[in-house]
Amino acid sequence: MKKELTKLDILDIHEKEMRKIVIETEDSYLSEQQEIEESRIELDKMFRKAFGGLSQLFVRMVISKIIRLCKERGIMIKTSVQKAKAFLNDQEYYEIDLLLIGDDFAVAVDIKSSLSVEDVKEHLERLDKIKKVAPRRIDLSNISLFGAVAGMIIEEGADRFAYKKGLFVLRQKGNIVEIANDEKFKPKIWKTEY
Repeated sequence: MKKELTKLDILDIHEKEMRKIVIETEDSYLSEQQEIEESRIELDKMFRKAFGGLSQLFVRMVISKIIRLCKERGIMIKTSVQKAKAFLNDQEYYEIDLLLIGDDFAVAVDIKSSLSVEDVKEHLERLDKIKKVAPRRIDLSNISLFGAVAGMIIEEGADRFAYKKGLFVLRQKGNIVEIANDEKFKPKIWKTEY
């Protein structure tokens, strides 16, 4: 003889089924979230790999353009150094993305994939540091130091801010790098103190 189900039994069965559904749904959700996260990580790796190649190409384009700019102004570049570092009290004091050196001048270039006003401010601070402490194994004594910033993408206002602060501004336009400064531009000169 079959036992008749009471309301309590039905509620108990219903609660067990609901728990089972919730657990299955949570497991499914967690599994989907894990797959999404793994996909995001994979896409991020692919993007970094592709973007890394693009940024290296951009760096080469910036070097070529700034050397051409200097040559047009009668300044010959003799040395080009990427990732020049200075140390103070056995700690890294600053790092310059690109340092171009001539006989009596140098150009310190900060290169960003996306250039912001904050990046420009940081580079201005770096230029003040460069005039006080030379990069390791590089003699910048008695030279005039110019600053430049370059960006594949220029965030709103960053180019105008850099221009007003006396920095050369290089930006990507299509598949070339152009100098955003006009003929009226007067670059700021930082004199080294060593």
